[in-house]
Amino acid sequence: MFKKGKKLIVALLVLVAALAFWPEETAPDLVTAADMHVFVEKLFKKKHVTGSVAIVQNGHVQVVNYGLANAKQKVKNGASQVVYPAASMQKEVTGAMIMQLMEEKKGSSSAFSQNTKISRWYPALRNAKKISVGNLLSHTSGLQIPEVEADRHINYSEDQAVNWIVNRANQLPQDKVGSYHYSDVNYVLLAGIIKKVSHKSYAWNFKKRVVQRLGLKSTYVSSQLPKNKMLAVSYTYKHGKNYQQAVTLEKTRLSQLVGAGNMLTTASDYYLIQEALGTGQFLSPSAFHKLTHLKSKINQYSGGVYLKKGEKVKLAYGAIGSAHYAAYFQLTADNKNGIILLLNQRSFGEDKVKDVGYQILKKIRFATFSKN
Repeated sequence: MFKKGKKLIVALLVLVAALAFWPEETAPDLVTAADMHVFVEKLFKKKHVTGSVAIVQNGHVQVVNYGLANAKQKVKNGASQVVYPAASMQKEVTGAMIMQLMEEKKGSSSAFSQNTKISRWYPALRNAKKISVGNLLSHTSGLQIPEVEADRHINYSEDQAVNWIVNRANQLPQDKVGSYHYSDVNYVLLAGIIKKVSHKSYAWNFKKRVVQRLGLKSTYVSSQLPKNKMLAVSYTYKHGKNYQQAVTLEKTRLSQLVGAGNMLTTASDYYLIQEALGTGQFLSPSAFHKLTHLKSKINQYSGGVYLKKGEKVKLAYGAIGSAHYAAYFQLTADNKNGIILLLNQRSFGEDKVKDVGYQILKKIRFATFSKN
């Protein structure tokens, strides 16, 4: 009896060791789609979060929705009219549009590259002669404005939003060019460059280059949200109760964040964007590589996304201050496995949101994803 028990223990140890060294690309699925659905609902209930998540397993996508998008009106998350803020996950989309324009303008008088100084478009901005397009894309411009996301209660046009950034940046001390400061400022300025280069608004470019090109059904910039669509209300869990402290992002606030946080979407639509990046459908493989390997980058962030685990996974996180939304995605480089997570209720910050995502990711592929 003792020998049989000993053999069983040895066999289990061998199995554990084998799994630990199982090649990530051939690692087995840990749960079925049906089991995953049950697991996510239980996880969301336990963590007191609500929202929508696209779960990608070996290229197959299922969306799990949990809780209410509007508690007062009893509208469920995942209802056809509901969209969510992409927040900073929009930055990769803006970066991709910049790269599209770089490729389109090659050989013309308006050609530019990641090394082009932004004084070409912003001659009145202090230090613009030292700041490159790549600096904006990698948050290494040295520019930062602490109150950039605070609602100024003005419904800005795109030009007004960009001009406010230029004027406010000139009023504040800025850090040395090359210093990393994650700031919406950089991507609002990139949105302005998209308009200046194309002679069309950011909204026009977004609709043409992203929405129509990819056939997206529920993705908009905030100024173009149709009347039959609604932005999910954000809530927090407090004193043992769901749906507390309701906050909705006002159009005025979203108008300030053109190119950096004014995108509204769904988990399934956002996955289609990711799937198209680097395939030629949205951005060529070479252009996507340039976007994610900028010469100006000084950490794992480049062009709106972080590459981690030896560049085997890509991820980004987004939230807008004083609201309770959270947006997070992590996918394998081939887009075959991972999650797009859009929350409209939470009671904790970035690290714990990512941990909720990681609990799902661990169920998708063995030892593949980054914890943060």
